[in-house]
Amino acid sequence: MKRYFYNIITGNNRVAFGCLLRPLLIALSFLFFAGVQTRRLFYKIGVLRSVKLEKPVISVGNITWGGTGKTPFSEALLHRFLRDGQRPALLTRGYGKDEEKVIRQNLPGLDILSGKERLLNALRAQKDTDISLFLMDDGFQHLSIKRDADIVTINATDPVGNGFLIPAGILREPLNALKRADMVIITKSDLVSKERLSRIKEHIRHVSGDIDIFEAIHEPAFFYTASNERKPLDCLRQNRVCAISGLADNNSFSVTLSQLDVTVVSRLLYMDHHRYVSADMEKIADAVAKDNADAIVTTEKDWIKLKDIAMPLALKEADILVLKIEVKVKEDEVFYRRLSTLLSG
Repeated sequence: MKRYFYNIITGNNRVAFGCLLRPLLIALSFLFFAGVQTRRLFYKIGVLRSVKLEKPVISVGNITWGGTGKTPFSEALLHRFLRDGQRPALLTRGYGKDEEKVIRQNLPGLDILSGKERLLNALRAQKDTDISLFLMDDGFQHLSIKRDADIVTINATDPVGNGFLIPAGILREPLNALKRADMVIITKSDLVSKERLSRIKEHIRHVSGDIDIFEAIHEPAFFYTASNERKPLDCLRQNRVCAISGLADNNSFSVTLSQLDVTVVSRLLYMDHHRYVSADMEKIADAVAKDNADAIVTTEKDWIKLKDIAMPLALKEADILVLKIEVKVKEDEVFYRRLSTLLSG
């Protein structure tokens, strides 16, 4: 059902009854818009209040429904702060989301404050004098905490969808909400042409004014096995691969594998945050056998869920490899200088 509605809002004309449902979804989008605007107004006039914390706060968020890479970007920021000797704390909504589990796996020992009441968690945690700053993941719409740096990530391959708000489109807020941001990071910028990237920047500046815009890429770093053994990026070039992904932007994963000269003979694509069950394992096993795949390749986010499920014996003939992706900002030193200015201002 989730896939059905996703195909409607992304304009898949093959969806049965899609043309009949779209008017209803558009009407609901206007109601959603009214709710968003009312909430913003309440914060503006003081009915709802934003609290200033004692430690600097960075918000990393988006204005669309998934697929922008905000969590990998947050991970890159956290890694940089830790490398520089700081002690950041991550504020996240929790809900057992896959992205949080990936960060816990990749940054062991990081202070992670997980839960719906992010303000209360931050107020308690700021009493710890060792914590140097808070990074709020998916924080652009979380207005109860004032932020020193507001960063919005935008997916270059699908910046705003069809331009409608949820549920008729993928926008969580109108584009003019970007006026609240300090910086925009255009992620996956290497997957589009320079002309398209230029048009995206012009559109952003048209609605947000003279905002700082940086480009970022999702760069493949290496593969790793189920036993955490690192493998070079060319390790699959002589293999037939079954690719598995459950992302908001599955296409980017497919494009990345193509750029690595990986021969994908089977693709099993799922919706974002898909929960794998035994029936999925059977489907994977069938695909491996049918297409004579030598290896299975998946994303870190999917592997977090797949590794907890007992793989059927049929998969013993295929290696399982996970692609590690790192988000890198072009002109990163300029970006970090700007971020440092915001945090000290």
